[in-house]
Amino acid sequence: MPRRIAIIWGIALVALLVVLASLLFVTHPRGSAQGAPVGLQVGDRAPDFTLKSLQGAEVSLHQFLGRPVLLHFWAVDCTTCQGEQADYLRAIKHLGAKAPVILAEDAWGETAAYAKPYVSKNHIPGTVLIDTSRKVFYGLYQGQGTPTAYYIDAHGIIRRTVIGPEHYGDILANMQTIGA
Repeated sequence: MPRRIAIIWGIALVALLVVLASLLFVTHPRGSAQGAPVGLQVGDRAPDFTLKSLQGAEVSLHQFLGRPVLLHFWAVDCTTCQGEQADYLRAIKHLGAKAPVILAEDAWGETAAYAKPYVSKNHIPGTVLIDTSRKVFYGLYQGQGTPTAYYIDAHGIIRRTVIGPEHYGDILANMQTIGA
């Protein structure tokens, strides 16, 4: 009996040592919620901002921590944006309740009065943000062209960035990277 107890204790000790050793080698990869730098690269924390919604309410990116976010920069007069719109609408409808929070910023500085009829007529989903100064897309996010999408996970970490139009399958795949 004492030998059996010694063997059990030996196995338990080895298991404990394995667990402790594995903890020593676990690192927090760039892009984990802990210690990720604020930036525009995949793995960075997305830069926070506050803008007015189409309805006039102040909306900040950080208020959606805990939920995945699709930050989509577009414009009413952007024909490329209009071209991908059907695929976005289809993907969001397909995801239903699993769809991320959608922040759709009119990046070209168009006014709320100008954007409202288009948004209403075309059933643009999510919260439409207006940035007449163009400070967020062209300043904070160093925008290169519309459409541009940032797929941000529930911890505020950028998991995918797409410059240019996307198609239905790509949109769904990209949404999976943020848990949608």
